[in-house]
Amino acid sequence: MLVKTTNSLKSKFDRENLDIQLFCEEFKLWKSKDEHSSSLFGKDSAYIAPTVNGEKYILRHVHLVPVMNQEQIDSWYKKFRFKSRKTSNRVLVYVDDNKGNILLIHILPEPDAHEIAEMKTQKNRETMNGFAAVAEAFIFDGTIKG
Repeated sequence: MLVKTTNSLKSKFDRENLDIQLFCEEFKLWKSKDEHSSSLFGKDSAYIAPTVNGEKYILRHVHLVPVMNQEQIDSWYKKFRFKSRKTSNRVLVYVDDNKGNILLIHILPEPDAHEIAEMKTQKNRETMNGFAAVAEAFIFDGTIKG
């Protein structure tokens, strides 16, 4: 499995002095095991919309450990200890091309991740459709946009 990132995600990590390569390795290790194997990643699921090349459930997201609310952080780690389903309002948007390549696209921050994904505003529709376009290009020919 090869895990790649968009330039915008890499830039975000660089600005925050975080190691994108380490994050990619942790993601890869987590994907090779199960949902409960990592304290960083939680529930993994696909979006119904937007579609990618007309298909639902292609663009994916995984819940990430919360960072803003201490009660939510404590709950996340308690669920991790008990191997329960971890959810948050902070997600990593990604796509898997089903050829052994994954593209990490963007992190939707809390507390707005699910609101953005609902696409009720023009701005949120543009954001999510932009992710779908990035996913489509990656699946089609491995191009990484963004």
